[in-house]
Amino acid sequence: MDLLKKIETLMNATARAGLPGRRRRSALDKHEERLLAEIREALAAVETQERLLAKRIKMEHAQAEEAAQLGDRAEQRAHQRRATELERELEQESIQAIDLEQKLQALEEKLALAKEAVEKQYDLAGAMEEEAAKTMAQGGSETETDAPTAADAAEEKVTPADFPNDDPNTAARKSRLSG
Repeated sequence: MDLLKKIETLMNATARAGLPGRRRRSALDKHEERLLAEIREALAAVETQERLLAKRIKMEHAQAEEAAQLGDRAEQRAHQRRATELERELEQESIQAIDLEQKLQALEEKLALAKEAVEKQYDLAGAMEEEAAKTMAQGGSETETDAPTAADAAEEKVTPADFPNDDPNTAARKSRLSG
């Protein structure tokens, strides 16, 4: 790793060190939790309303049957009409409950994906910090000597027999121009 790469790594690690970790609570996290809580409360209220409507429907059907046994057709029709209206209300409440459940599920999935992405970024930043710490521990004295430089490559191509009186750079230029 050359010196510039080490400096870049250290600068990146330093810049990211100031960023808050995921373990801290943010205003966005509190907002998400509040939103989820509100949806759950609304869903619970709708489900409670569904149960109440179902009880009222059963009661209306029972009263309609009592009226039928007593022979009171007007009372029987009135109870059946109320039961039908309550069934429509129950259907609307059920649709609303299904809609709220879908919204809640979609929001929970989005939050899970977002938290997973943040955790990955946090892990990546941690890995970069570790790399920066290793680089600092090694010091800046080591550089890569395995990779040949352009001057090394030019010197290898020039043969001293071609231009024996010239310095290596001039000999390399002459060699390129002649070849």
